[in-house]
Amino acid sequence: MSIQKLLLCLYPRVWRARYEDEFLVVLSSRPLSLREGIDIIRGAFDAHLHPCFGTIEMPSPEKMRRMYVLLRSSLLTIFCAYVAFILAGLSFQKMTEAAAFQEVARTQDMVGLTFSLVVIGAVVALLAVLVGGVPILFAAIKFALVRRRAGPLIGLAVPVLAFVSFLWSLSLLKVLFHPDSQLLSLGQIALGRGLFLGVLLASSIISAGAICFVVTRSEIPEKFLRFALPPSILATIAMGFMAVATLLWAWACVLVHLNS
Repeated sequence: MSIQKLLLCLYPRVWRARYEDEFLVVLSSRPLSLREGIDIIRGAFDAHLHPCFGTIEMPSPEKMRRMYVLLRSSLLTIFCAYVAFILAGLSFQKMTEAAAFQEVARTQDMVGLTFSLVVIGAVVALLAVLVGGVPILFAAIKFALVRRRAGPLIGLAVPVLAFVSFLWSLSLLKVLFHPDSQLLSLGQIALGRGLFLGVLLASSIISAGAICFVVTRSEIPEKFLRFALPPSILATIAMGFMAVATLLWAWACVLVHLNS
């Protein structure tokens, strides 16, 4: 079997039934380059994700609508992943506040370097999300004001209210479960920390859900979604970079512990 037919087998059956002849003719007309091979494999992956595109006849407006929904859903997925990374990052930051870690980071170059890489990735991801998300946010506000719809505005107020509620809950938990109090048992301290994590998770989930609701219920111009695509890709790369840097940091800490 030729390489062209092997690549063709990567595509869904419905796609092959429609484009097999044209596909083989084009590939047989010239030598296959590495770049073309990568593009073909990427196209096969996309064809499996969206098998109806290009294989089912549909009006152009419907195709545009589906592409718009797909682009919007992709951006919201990246945003939700970023929120999850924020929660994980807060845990990581809290863990590295200990004086022992600070001392190790100062004396061990590998530990300090990998920690700095995590911070750099976090900053890049934050800037990318802001660059891509702020125009969409303003577009949603403009849509709500022009159309006189209270739903999106209420949805945008939810993250603010959730943040205020989180701060109030945090203050209350500090009073009830002060970690320096000698009267608290280990169980009570664990309960206080569990409640803190619960409030933090609830606030984050509610806020992210509210923003997703606002974006899906607003008519965001496609140009803003396309503008947000490069920053979202950069944010995704930065989050992957942070994950790798965190693993390297853990590996460096293990090496320091073994050599101590």
